[in-house]
Amino acid sequence: MPQSTLAPTLLSLLAVQGVYAGDAIPAQAGQRTVAGRNGERLVTLILDGVLARLGADLRLCRGLAGVGDLINLDAATEETQDETALWLTPGRFVSVPAAWLIRHIDPDVLTATALADLRARNAALQTELARHATLKVAQRLAALLLDVTTRGGVDQVSLRQSDLANLMVVRRASISVASTELCAAGAIRLRRAAIQIIDPDALRRVAGEPHSTVTDLARLRG
Repeated sequence: MPQSTLAPTLLSLLAVQGVYAGDAIPAQAGQRTVAGRNGERLVTLILDGVLARLGADLRLCRGLAGVGDLINLDAATEETQDETALWLTPGRFVSVPAAWLIRHIDPDVLTATALADLRARNAALQTELARHATLKVAQRLAALLLDVTTRGGVDQVSLRQSDLANLMVVRRASISVASTELCAAGAIRLRRAAIQIIDPDALRRVAGEPHSTVTDLARLRG
């Protein structure tokens, strides 16, 4: 069962418990998800917004997550390292204890969903590692911005250049130079602690598509 099927099922179960999408918690760009609280491991359901999945070192974007995706789903299926993510845009989310998921979701559905999630994350990580190894910083930044606007339908990423540098594991000065290059290409406009996307086609030319995590995930999921 694909992950997109579990998300509405989870929302329906939450509604039975008196928790509705309207009760979701708002998130701001630059905020991180929480993998646990008071000794309980948490799974986060994304209702709006776009996030970058983070590795154990809390750096290097491991692929994006958006509406209907689940962060830290492994907490409900096996004892693995917690997964966190960084919000790239404002959004909304609901966090559910992993133990609650285990009690309320059919084990076969949960296992199938976790496997689909793992395949998607692995494909996204491979794409990010390939970008890291082969593309220039400006190309990587263009590809990341393209993925954000495709995944979330937004035209602005409200992050500091230092946050972007961490996600791409480069120096902040490199992000500054890359941003200037994208501005000169007419692809973006720099705002205070934000990058506004003004010409996706220009971003595609700089990125040298195909280099899209979103495209790879769509192909993987069929």
